[in-house]
Amino acid sequence: MRRKFQGKLLFLLLVFGLVLMNFNMSIKPGAAEDNNYVDQYQLQQGAARYYVVNLTADANLFINCTAYFEGVFHAYIFDERPEDRHVLRDGSLDASITDQAVAYNETPSLIFSSDLNDTVNSVTLNYTAPSYKLYYLEIIVVENGPDTFRLESNYELQAYYIPFIPGYNIEIFASCAVLSLFLIYFKIRKRRK
Repeated sequence: MRRKFQGKLLFLLLVFGLVLMNFNMSIKPGAAEDNNYVDQYQLQQGAARYYVVNLTADANLFINCTAYFEGVFHAYIFDERPEDRHVLRDGSLDASITDQAVAYNETPSLIFSSDLNDTVNSVTLNYTAPSYKLYYLEIIVVENGPDTFRLESNYELQAYYIPFIPGYNIEIFASCAVLSLFLIYFKIRKRRK
């Protein structure tokens, strides 16, 4: 009787743990402060990095993305969760990206960086949110990659990974989870006999 209870308890704990892993932490609305978020990340040619931010109505989001070397970056803001990379196989951008984005900047300006003592590309984006919701930021390196960018924002951004984009192999994760469940089930069943 005790082994039966332990097996059921172990199974319930496993299922409960898998359910908890699928819930994301809640994203709280950020407070605007001058340059309170700074990140840097290296991207390959044609690669993208995503961020998410929760903005209230009439909140003004300011983004500045500066290349460290000669890379050219584009910045896009979406008011719905993007499900596509918008980068074609040849490295060019899909034309639909500007239709889906609520704000974007595809024309970097040259600025002098005192840190690097050189002229680098910089993209700025200023967006006022019309309503309270999640907004998604996509940074893409379109020329002269790979390069590292420095991202500054007046709101706290959270890195965001889209599992529907090629490269995130969800089939392997699902297969391992199912295989683990079967192994646990057969192990419990074997102990009962």
